Amino acid sequence: MLHLQPKRVVSAIAALLLAPLVHSQGNPPISAPLVVSSNPHYFKDAKGDVVILNGSQTWNTLQDWGTDGSVSTLDFNAFVKFLVEHGHNFTLLWRVEQPKFCHLPVNGGPPPEFTVSPQPWMRTGPGMATDGGLKFDLTKFNPAYFDRLRARVLALDKAGIYAGVYLFTGEFLNIYRCSTDGYPFTGANNIDGVDDGYHDGPRGNGSVDMTAPNRITNFQDAFVDKVVDTLNDLPNVLWIVSEEAPPTSLWWNDHLIAHLRTYEAGKPYQHPIGYAAPIRTPDSVLYNSEADWVAPSANISPTSSCGAGKPACKVNVNDSDHSYWEMWLRTPQENRNYIWQNVLNGNSVLFMDPYLVYYPRQNRNMCLSPIRGICTAPDPRYENFRDNLGYALKFARKLNLAKATPQPTLSTTGYCLAQTPSPGAAYLVYSPAGGRFEVDLSARPSSRRLAVEWFNPATGKTLVKDAIPAGSHAQSFIPPFSGDAVLYLADLGGQTTSGGR
Repeated sequence: MLHLQPKRVVSAIAALLLAPLVHSQGNPPISAPLVVSSNPHYFKDAKGDVVILNGSQTWNTLQDWGTDGSVSTLDFNAFVKFLVEHGHNFTLLWRVEQPKFCHLPVNGGPPPEFTVSPQPWMRTGPGMATDGGLKFDLTKFNPAYFDRLRARVLALDKAGIYAGVYLFTGEFLNIYRCSTDGYPFTGANNIDGVDDGYHDGPRGNGSVDMTAPNRITNFQDAFVDKVVDTLNDLPNVLWIVSEEAPPTSLWWNDHLIAHLRTYEAGKPYQHPIGYAAPIRTPDSVLYNSEADWVAPSANISPTSSCGAGKPACKVNVNDSDHSYWEMWLRTPQENRNYIWQNVLNGNSVLFMDPYLVYYPRQNRNMCLSPIRGICTAPDPRYENFRDNLGYALKFARKLNLAKATPQPTLSTTGYCLAQTPSPGAAYLVYSPAGGRFEVDLSARPSSRRLAVEWFNPATGKTLVKDAIPAGSHAQSFIPPFSGDAVLYLADLGGQTTSGGR
């Protein structure tokens, strides 16, 4: 047995509690789907460990995009490596429903038309669709689409990354339609007699704007069933039915959630179902739904995401795509505020990372060497933001997430994620602008000592300070650096991080 002097014992314990924060070279393996935990802020995994979900997503990780009538194939293995290197454990696989889409304002002039492939249905004809390809047969699925979907979810699973799989989008049908987009559910583009009502009008929402089942929902339900059959045996899947669909789509979204729940109930696995904010609707629509997790429109999600649905309280994954528009015009510190304020409110965070989609308008994404609208390397400007998604994930994992709850009244900053019951109190505090602040440490007696670690989100560096006594109702702290700051305090007498990953 190693014999240490008392001061060295304290130092040794503090060193274990305050281990250096470095990005993981791999996430823990995933053996079964996530389920709702006893702490409604988070899911738990097959071992009972509570899981927070943070990561980057981008538009073209499932389908290939490109301008000038051709596409550029994404190096998906490089994208998976990119997520792991930044310490992320969650991403979304987008689906764009039009073979071509228009009006995405990536530049300051006339926007280019993007081509997207593959699509879920076979293009058999007879006849030509409005995008110049053969018409779709909605009774015949395209193996290339579903083979790719499965291969990419598998690649994420091997890296320990959870995959949110979009069934439909909504945003692209709202904003990016045009008369030459070849959308499969428009009558001119299929041989099945299905028509969403879009005929050179400003928008066509007939495939989501409905109040009862119809021929379109029959084909949509069959597509959902095929996706479930393709992925049901994989443990890292989370479903997401749509995002930014119009306010007239609420029945349709509820129908999809119910259909998905019923169909998967008879399968070996049941995966969490997500629902992202429809446009121009209150977030209460999400909280009152039957979804398991939600992506709201609120910039900083509340400390409670509960409503009249089942489950009553939703796991809240704040997605910058819905909630933090034009973040590229904000300062790095403001952007970090978005991550840490959400995490300390008990929520997970997704970044709508433009990654390799060239987007020079307002300098949103000046990625490297663009060809046909797709780059060869990401814009390094977002590296600190990407890193902080991983940093916040790792700091949250230092807590016992089965017991940790947002307790904003414990800090004058208003942002504190804490577990205060004995044994093993711990506090994660965020100061959005730095400067002096106070923390209520009275949950533990003054005879207990707390290890102290400061983290600088701007630099990724940590600084361990001397332990302090607990017991104070208003313990004052001053960060040892300027700008936003993270403070982690842990009870030296028995802090445990079991129950969080």
